[in-house]
Amino acid sequence: MGKISDRQYSILIVSASEQLNNFVKKTISDRHFSTIEVRKSAAQAAQELLNRHYDVILVNAPLPDNFGLDFVMDICGRYTSGIILISPGEVADDVTERVIDQGVVVLAKPLTARGLSRNIRHLIAMQNKFRDTEKKLLSMEDKMKELRIISQAKCLLVEKEQLTEAEAHSRIGKMAMDRCISRRAIAEEIIDRWE
Repeated sequence: MGKISDRQYSILIVSASEQLNNFVKKTISDRHFSTIEVRKSAAQAAQELLNRHYDVILVNAPLPDNFGLDFVMDICGRYTSGIILISPGEVADDVTERVIDQGVVVLAKPLTARGLSRNIRHLIAMQNKFRDTEKKLLSMEDKMKELRIISQAKCLLVEKEQLTEAEAHSRIGKMAMDRCISRRAIAEEIIDRWE
């Protein structure tokens, strides 16, 4: 399948077809997928998704309990997994039009191993980019929260101890250095003292 990354991935196959399930397993049988689960209906898959996250969800339409389109639309809004919908060839274009804006990849039957492999790799690459962006965003949010806490502590020092902003900034820095703890921890102590 080519190099995705050193990370292990998970895939949920939602399909009642043993032939397709085996084809997918054979196509992705490499060291990158630590978890490959199969559920035979939308209801079973929905229950499984309550228990764990999957990097890729592959849905083989039609499913025994519905075509699969409603299920796919539902999970698009609730999960960050990459989704592949395998559709009968004669309706694949119509299905694509209904789900393309949700980021769902539609593959028409009959499938090729190469096409399936490429699309799974593409979804994994997008998942990795999404995760990296999410980590950066969380890091920036943490930094912003830390800056707000330190600013609040500085304001309290200016108000309660009549320090200048520069003096308050220096005091927080010196206290953190002297005690070998973060500026944020010092700021939180200052806030707790006066609030």
